[in-house]
Amino acid sequence: MFEIKEYMDTNNNGEFYKYMGRFFAERIFRKELPYLINDNEKIWYLFFDKKDLAGFCGVVMNQNNTAFTDFYLLPTYRNPENMEYIAKYMLDLYHSEKIRILTNSMEEMELWERLGFARGKNKGSYTTLLFGDEICE
Repeated sequence: MFEIKEYMDTNNNGEFYKYMGRFFAERIFRKELPYLINDNEKIWYLFFDKKDLAGFCGVVMNQNNTAFTDFYLLPTYRNPENMEYIAKYMLDLYHSEKIRILTNSMEEMELWERLGFARGKNKGSYTTLLFGDEICE
């Protein structure tokens, strides 16, 4: 369905910023994605429809869990089928991990719950969703 590119080292990576630079810089995206940042330890998955960027998801792995961050689809591609495709792709990659998601999107929360996540604590307007052994902790 989508072509997927993985970016592990994005510092000074012209190809990565060719696609993602506008999301870090343009005011319209800053409003929609206020916590979007690029850290050295973040792994990015970019989803393409032919040559067009359709969406992306960041992953941060730490001692306690693996966090899916910045789950985003561009408006043209934002529908339940595409959301589920990307979510399942990410789960297949990290199926053996303790996965944690923080989101304020009701549509995204419902998607992750359908895929086996459980709601955890709230942090302001954001809800934590947990998968795997994280649910029991």
